[in-house]
Amino acid sequence: MTTHIEKLTEIARQLHGRLPLTEILQTVTDGAADVLGVPHTSLRLFEPSRTRLIAVCRAGATLHQNPITPFQLGEGLVGWIAQRCLPLRLEDAESDPRFAPRPGMKGHMGSFVGVPLMAGAQCMGVLSAVHPDNAFFSDEDEQLLVLLATIAAPHIEIARLSRLMRVDSLTGTLNRRGLHESFPDDSETLLEPLSVVMLDIDHFKQVNDEFGHAVGDEVLRVVSERIALSLRVGDGVVRYGGDEFLLILPEADKNASARIADRARLAVCDEPIVTADTPISVTVSAGVAQRCSSESRDDVIKRSDCAMYAAKRAGRNRIELAD
Repeated sequence: MTTHIEKLTEIARQLHGRLPLTEILQTVTDGAADVLGVPHTSLRLFEPSRTRLIAVCRAGATLHQNPITPFQLGEGLVGWIAQRCLPLRLEDAESDPRFAPRPGMKGHMGSFVGVPLMAGAQCMGVLSAVHPDNAFFSDEDEQLLVLLATIAAPHIEIARLSRLMRVDSLTGTLNRRGLHESFPDDSETLLEPLSVVMLDIDHFKQVNDEFGHAVGDEVLRVVSERIALSLRVGDGVVRYGGDEFLLILPEADKNASARIADRARLAVCDEPIVTADTPISVTVSAGVAQRCSSESRDDVIKRSDCAMYAAKRAGRNRIELAD
């Protein structure tokens, strides 16, 4: 029978394999469920503002109808852990005054144990586990979770910092560095056909002028989310400029990419974006270009950019294909 130490040693071995952040997080949450023998574990990390904990990974079915809802610093059990940088173990989580109930809870939470993930003296997130039975977790379980968090934290922090260098901090899409790494100018590794789409938010300056840059930032975040949700697995989204987004679409010719771009356009304009001030309706214009044989990355992007401006001139909120 495999011991707890053997399981933790195997997790440590896997984490030393230079995994991307998503795989590290899944390895940690799956490992926590295995070590503790529980059906539910989750890992939340601070967003860049360090005011909210975002659910980034879990093992087992979610306990919440909307598991992506963030916790504010100090809110609920995980918020308490993150604020104080201390472990927390409860025999009956829902009876604790720190418990913050959420709509759509699926059954009784039961026992809870959670520990901070520390980067030096600073908490970067919380690793937690629950079991439907009360009084399930022991002192040893808490110590095992602390040990796992200690093993995992440096790997998570290194991968997170590496990802931050490639990701736009406002929208979570790739930045220019991420573009260069995922689509090098001399790339022959991306599957053909390959197309790119340049999207630009129509009249975005008016949003900033009328409502302020904080609302403009919220619009950018929601637009990027709607675009990303309209894409296929394996497609890429880059924040190319202030309100410009570049889509990288492997294995998509010009016609297939036009359909994907139009799906993204509709995802943006179908519903107003709810902000703290007022609902705001925005549209995007897009240009589609399929990379020609031996064409450079920059040249195909320029063609998609020209097509996008043609869409602007033709009335906006539309798709144009590059020659």
